[in-house]
Amino acid sequence: MMKILLFLFAGTCLLAAFPAPPNQPVVTTDPLKEAAYQILEKKCNVCHRKKNPFMVFKPRNMERRAEKIYRAVFVQQRMPKQTGTPLTEEEYRTLKTWLEQQNILP
Repeated sequence: MMKILLFLFAGTCLLAAFPAPPNQPVVTTDPLKEAAYQILEKKCNVCHRKKNPFMVFKPRNMERRAEKIYRAVFVQQRMPKQTGTPLTEEEYRTLKTWLEQQNILP
């Protein structure tokens, strides 16, 4: 029993020693979600990682934060910040289409 526990502990330590690279591309099965994520990654996460790390967008939390994205980008028009890179018209359309798919838009 002790050997098994020691083996599991050593294996866990090895896994922790070699984390995944931080800029590993994320692939989703939904092309629209992937396109929306790439926009959030390039235009939003750049600042969020530095100034608001708890609001970094990832494929696993995008749907949960879709309403906040809609309000900040389309209603209040406060994101991306003026100091960041503005969204292109195509990026706005892509995000809006993805938000429509999430049933967020009125």
